[in-house]
Amino acid sequence: MANMTLGEHNIVLCDWRGCCIWMSNPNLGLKVGSFVWDNLSTESRPSVELAVGQVIVLRRSQQFEVVDKEGHRFRGWAWPLDSPGVALCTLYMEVPRNLARLTGRERQCLELLAQGIETRTIAGQLDMSVSTVHTHMRRAREKLGLRSFEALVSLAARYCYPADQPLGPYPDIDPKNKSPDKSAKKTVGGKKPIGP
Repeated sequence: MANMTLGEHNIVLCDWRGCCIWMSNPNLGLKVGSFVWDNLSTESRPSVELAVGQVIVLRRSQQFEVVDKEGHRFRGWAWPLDSPGVALCTLYMEVPRNLARLTGRERQCLELLAQGIETRTIAGQLDMSVSTVHTHMRRAREKLGLRSFEALVSLAARYCYPADQPLGPYPDIDPKNKSPDKSAKKTVGGKKPIGP
């Protein structure tokens, strides 16, 4: 395969041992034949070794955040493939370094914001006032060098969505008015149930 341009996303394919057999970006610090955790910090290695084991042996997709030996932070996703020769696929992207400057509360606010939760609800979940949530978000925006709240929402959605949270669930949307369809019934096996 030729080199692929994926923007800020990188793909690494591994065999059943966790050895890299192909990567989309040759500048990753990885080498074909090396373990995918070889270039990671000593703190990140055990979590990636465990994630690779769970993907390959238990066939469970995994999400992780790691730091390499140079201090770059990455968010990644790994899932099993159906061949021992190519048993694991990872997709990951670099996370901006200045996210490490945020306090725990600022990061919590951004994680909830990334999930589409309104500030009033964030305040309730974190047991703080709405103005305190706004203060945390303003300080996070300043530390990250962002000019607008919209830019903060975009960054939060891209880099702060909690790795342990599934995406969704999403309500059924009526395509005509773009609002949740309250009359929509759950489907079973692709068919709508009969009756109320």
